[in-house]
Amino acid sequence: MAPEIVAYEVTNAIWKHEHLLKDLENGKLYVSIFYGLVEAGKIKILTANEELMQKSYLIAKRQGITIYDAVFVLLAIKLGLPLKSYDRVQIRALESENRH
Repeated sequence: MAPEIVAYEVTNAIWKHEHLLKDLENGKLYVSIFYGLVEAGKIKILTANEELMQKSYLIAKRQGITIYDAVFVLLAIKLGLPLKSYDRVQIRALESENRH
């Protein structure tokens, strides 16, 4: 489960690896694979709503992080699912939020 922005974040990460880091070839294939996972229901994309926006805003404010990071933290807490991220800022924010 992920917010809508994940589609663009993943696509951007693929682009970055192909065009900037040069450690990936044929990024379009990976975009298609990701989209296939979404279409197959393996990755559920959540539409924005006021509750997600308001609660993400509060987490961002409390933790001093971006809304983009906060929404992933919020969903992990709200859904009781682990946060799969290499982003240390998100992981620290989740740990801090779980202590409250």
